[in-house]
Amino acid sequence: MKNIIIMGIGRAGKTTISNMIKDRFTNYNLIHSDSIKWAIIRGQDKENYYKNNIDKQSEFEHSDFFQKTLLHFFNSCIRNDINHHGYILESGQLHPQIVDEMVDHKNTIVVCLGHGNLSIDDIVELCLKHDKEKDWTYGLSKECLINHAKSWFTLNEKLKKECSEFKIKYYDTSKNRVETLNKIMEDIIKLI
Repeated sequence: MKNIIIMGIGRAGKTTISNMIKDRFTNYNLIHSDSIKWAIIRGQDKENYYKNNIDKQSEFEHSDFFQKTLLHFFNSCIRNDINHHGYILESGQLHPQIVDEMVDHKNTIVVCLGHGNLSIDDIVELCLKHDKEKDWTYGLSKECLINHAKSWFTLNEKLKKECSEFKIKYYDTSKNRVETLNKIMEDIIKLI
């Protein structure tokens, strides 16, 4: 079985599609990059600092250091997977160039989920309309959502361009999300 990286923008469906794959192929191991991010942050006793300084948290999680650490961890898990169950890495922090440099593309499927051509206001409305209690953005103030949406918008534009450059399939999940996620699932099953 091939390993899988689901990368992309916040609130684009990365966790949902990762769980869909894991439910269908139960042998896969699922890694959420946010768990590793918070483990590193908490290990440095900086949780309150990063929770109160969102711009610094974003700077840290999109740094080359964190992305390379994450991919070294992923690659190490794969090397030690003696039963070849496979790994799914779900991440909102990875950038195409670093993935291209560090991932074995023969044995790893990489897809990117984004917000297509949504504006910042559209992204905020998407969150307000679809967030559920289990979502980390649920209950955030509109001002806080706008700040997140600004960074998501900028990153989304960059990912659309770079995914094309590095031949990573970019999926717009902003419309017909259920149908789009099912299509992504079908595409991944063909490649596994």
